[in-house]
Amino acid sequence: MTEQTCPGCAGARGTEKTEHSVETDGQGWQQPVRRTFWSPCTVCAGSGVVHR
Repeated sequence: MTEQTCPGCAGARGTEKTEHSVETDGQGWQQPVRRTFWSPCTVCAGSGVVHR
């Protein structure tokens, strides 16, 4: 088996994800909320490489 750069994350070990939701503020108004976070790649489990 040889190591190859992960095709899912291009070797970056993860990807930036964006989550969108609507939340109610303290006054009862609904506001759109966007959160960005880093998540390990699901193809290589965060290693950056795959074995073939």
